[in-house]
Amino acid sequence: MIVHDLFLPLPLPVLSAGIMLMLADMAWRRSVARGLSLGLVTLLAALATVTCHVGALPHDGAGLFVQDRWTACTGLLVLFSALCILLMSWRDVACGKMCPGGEYSLLLVLATLGATAMVFSANYIPFFLGLEIVGMSLLGLLAFRHHHFMQACEAAMKYLILSGLSSAILLFGMGLAYACTGSLRFAPPVPVEGMPPAMAMVATVMILVGMFFKLSAVPFHMWLPDVMEGAPVPVAAFIAVVSKIAMFSAFVRYFGAGAVPPFLNSVLSAVIILTILGGNLLALRQGSLMRLMACSSIAHVGYLLIAFFSPGPLQSGAITVYLVAYTVSTLGVFAIMSAFAPPTGPDGTALADWRGVFSTRPFLATAMSLMLLSLAGIPPGIGFFAKFEIAATGVEHQRDLLLCVLVAGSVIGLYYYLNIIRIMIGATTSPRANMGRRTQPELTALIIVLSMIVVIGGLFPARIIQPLLLPPSGGTMRPGE
Repeated sequence: MIVHDLFLPLPLPVLSAGIMLMLADMAWRRSVARGLSLGLVTLLAALATVTCHVGALPHDGAGLFVQDRWTACTGLLVLFSALCILLMSWRDVACGKMCPGGEYSLLLVLATLGATAMVFSANYIPFFLGLEIVGMSLLGLLAFRHHHFMQACEAAMKYLILSGLSSAILLFGMGLAYACTGSLRFAPPVPVEGMPPAMAMVATVMILVGMFFKLSAVPFHMWLPDVMEGAPVPVAAFIAVVSKIAMFSAFVRYFGAGAVPPFLNSVLSAVIILTILGGNLLALRQGSLMRLMACSSIAHVGYLLIAFFSPGPLQSGAITVYLVAYTVSTLGVFAIMSAFAPPTGPDGTALADWRGVFSTRPFLATAMSLMLLSLAGIPPGIGFFAKFEIAATGVEHQRDLLLCVLVAGSVIGLYYYLNIIRIMIGATTSPRANMGRRTQPELTALIIVLSMIVVIGGLFPARIIQPLLLPPSGGTMRPGE
């Protein structure tokens, strides 16, 4: 490539340089603390350069990457989430509870590089490479739970098989799209003359199925609760937040590049309905907080798809606000779960263990209640305005059926979120109440910061939300603005 044609968003070389430094450090002398510190510095540097780039964007838009306000927003969320997840796992990794090796921070930064590459991609090749980097790194991270070896191996095997299957479908769809258009540009294929239209249709459907697999939309969702249950808490947070934001960002860029093909309208409607109802109904039956959060994240994908399916002036703001609310609230729940786990014993994902937490751990119980209320869409959490924005996009386009499903799903979600608060208010019966506690200043600070964002975003939404809003597109979402 000629140097003046180069265009590279700066977070990518920053993360790559950090990974090389961490590899060199491991080759010289293994140190878990130094690896964690290098990972922290790398993520902070990438976060500071999320809007910067090297070179100039090609005028014809044929580059491998793109940088605009959409990438700035989703890239910021990806890097901020990775930073929070590193802080969540700091104590366990440093104390050797999660794994005695120092590869954890390296794999986490590597997975973040893959997710960031997906966010900035404007071409099939960097998108697929980023997707596979995330997948390969997550396999290692899933197996890090060495105190629960069998569960970790089962989760890693399920993820390997299903991730491989979905990647194969996605890659086949991309191959068909390239055969139709002769271009690797990241956009739904439009068949050229001489090509059968059915080929473009099949390519679009296969890419859509592959992306829905990765987003765990119904009916491609069953892997998520099993995989998250077998993963360490911070790794489960990565799967629920970072990988979903990266894939949703790519989904919006791909299918938002033009009008959604008409034949997909009924497909999208059916997937949205099944995803919202399926995720919420599955969450009702869960006795594990980890599985409940997995099912909850499935339902939230359905809410986001309503906004995507309702193009217009409110669309970009609704998607952005909902992503912010979901990210902050979900990270908060996982951070509290990490703080709740005692130095020895189980990791506190069983709902029964949370009984009476209001009397034994009032700070954690209060913060958990705030996060759950935000996810349920109840004031004063930022989730209330996020769900309101999603509903507004549906009203604007008169998506009456989807709005009814949104309301039904929210009512079901309200039940299981409030049920957790009810359990925390109940009398203490668990021996976990007497288990030792850890001093974790980094987790306490993280929970306070996330709680403040949730509350301030709920009380003063304009101050938090307005700087994050993308300019109205006046039509289908166009991330290039």
